[in-house]
Amino acid sequence: MFEFPKKMLPVFKDPAVQEIFERDGYVVLPFYNEQEIKELSDLYYELHPVNEHGFFPSTFSHDKNYRQTADSSIRKACERSANLYLENVKLVCGAFIVKTPSPESGMCVHQDMSLLDESRFTGINIWATLCDLSVENGTIFVLKGSHRLFPTYRGSSIPEFFQNVSEEIIDYLEPVLIKAGEAVFFDQSIIHYSPPNYSNKIRIVTNTYFTHKDAEYRTYFYNPELDPNKVEAFEQSDSFMTDFEQFGNNIHERPKVGKSLGLVEYNFPKIDAAYLRANFKPTNARELINAVQREHQKTPKGEGFLSRLKGLFS
Repeated sequence: MFEFPKKMLPVFKDPAVQEIFERDGYVVLPFYNEQEIKELSDLYYELHPVNEHGFFPSTFSHDKNYRQTADSSIRKACERSANLYLENVKLVCGAFIVKTPSPESGMCVHQDMSLLDESRFTGINIWATLCDLSVENGTIFVLKGSHRLFPTYRGSSIPEFFQNVSEEIIDYLEPVLIKAGEAVFFDQSIIHYSPPNYSNKIRIVTNTYFTHKDAEYRTYFYNPELDPNKVEAFEQSDSFMTDFEQFGNNIHERPKVGKSLGLVEYNFPKIDAAYLRANFKPTNARELINAVQREHQKTPKGEGFLSRLKGLFS
């Protein structure tokens, strides 16, 4: 079992931004300008498959050209702001993350999969929006400070330490309401969630993964029949995110790419509702989400209803 490093390797040029990121697990910064927003929006509508529905990252697509073109184009668009804010990093993968208007477009409470050795390095997402985000169109919610609760190996086959309280966690989340062009830089190990897109427009954000320039890819798989107390580690290439064919299909199976590094010990931590009450303050997240859902159910299809929510919450 590993331990987090006592101090993260700094990746932000501004020490104050680095401090906020390390404390909270995320930070919000201006990112795309108007021209970059237009170019990326045009690219999405040029590339995207017609069968996208609900929640759909481009990394899930079976069209490798779509995955690779989105990756290279988004990373190129990120370079200006990345050079402004970051140092000693590599941008590894860019992707569109889309929510079409539908109740099926929500994303459950989760942590992102492990992609490196977190005893040494930190994996970070730049989650940048091409439109104004709201609770209505499915913005991201975060559990502030949850990125350093426990060292975890994470993947679709590995039990989550909060799986017994994943529903209760919603009561402690905070919405991140950012405007077009802004970005949430968040630690991949932070607990986060996004409700369905109940607006009448597609919600498009880009996600760019980056880490320290010296980091190497690692992924993890759990087979309790092989050993209930260990997970299998895999060495992966930097092109893993665009080469991996299992994201949109059989993701729970053992990885078909990468080099096995053998089994490593894992203690499979768990928390309960009492732990949440002792360590986090309740928010009005559930009330906000439920209010949007109720308004959607009674509003005629195609009619906007954000104005009807105005004034309900301070």
